[in-house]
Amino acid sequence: MKLKRILAVSIILLFIDVTIAPTINFNTVKASQDDDLVEVTTQACGIQGFGNTTVKLTREQYQNLEVYLVDFRARLNQTTSREEAVPIFKEAVVELDMYGLLPRGMSVERAQRLVTGMCSKTTIMSKTLLDLIQGSLTTNSNSLCLIYGEAKDYTYFQGLLGRFLCLSIGSFMQGLALISIIAIIMVYFLISTSFFFSSVINPIQIGSIIHYGERWESWGNYGITPANGILWSSGLNGVKYWNGTFYGDLPFETRQVGLYEMVVYYPGVNFFTGLRMVSNSSQVYFGTALLVKMTTEAPSK
Repeated sequence: MKLKRILAVSIILLFIDVTIAPTINFNTVKASQDDDLVEVTTQACGIQGFGNTTVKLTREQYQNLEVYLVDFRARLNQTTSREEAVPIFKEAVVELDMYGLLPRGMSVERAQRLVTGMCSKTTIMSKTLLDLIQGSLTTNSNSLCLIYGEAKDYTYFQGLLGRFLCLSIGSFMQGLALISIIAIIMVYFLISTSFFFSSVINPIQIGSIIHYGERWESWGNYGITPANGILWSSGLNGVKYWNGTFYGDLPFETRQVGLYEMVVYYPGVNFFTGLRMVSNSSQVYFGTALLVKMTTEAPSK
């Protein structure tokens, strides 16, 4: 009898989940350009309690910002360790603040902690644990790292709440009922605790997922497209750098299923916290991540 009740509740939650899931979209921030002004939007990723900031810069201001970002990337490429890159990240926050581009309600100090926070966490971990993590990494992965990215297209940001929703539906469709139930419970736990903590201990820092590349399937046809851009990381596995086209290579792909089409997104960065800046058709982001893994080879169907 208890088992039947659990299954009944799970089915009810699943229907609620299916109702909510179609409204879950990857976090997209649009930018526009007037004749004399360029609109730039900054978003805090992986943390609640701060709104997006949109600023209209003059063409001269925007060009100066672009020049700064080129120099920022060049300085990162000269570093050999995560510790060397930390002050460069903190300086970038100050630079964005000069343009009024920090997320709404976020101070310079809070933003600096956001984009470098993962580095401080390594100091409280035992050497045995760090060695274990480092030993599990491959040549195409990194962990507990600072990251900087420039994305031209097919790069998608997703909050963990949307991630768990997509996983629960995907697991159910594959017949993994137990995993579906666990994922749904985690979703509703996150919903309830997020509302509580965002009002009592504001803000709560959870992290985001970044997907690189996608595959679509419709009526027996399918296509696959890589992300295009730059991704730099510095962590337990040293400095890792990807430039050009690549795909995320972490497990648990995210699937969005429609009536006539299914789209699969490939996760490449887990638990990202940091800042994301969108202008025109490009986006720049920097912060910390728990795990990064990429591949230049197209994933198998």
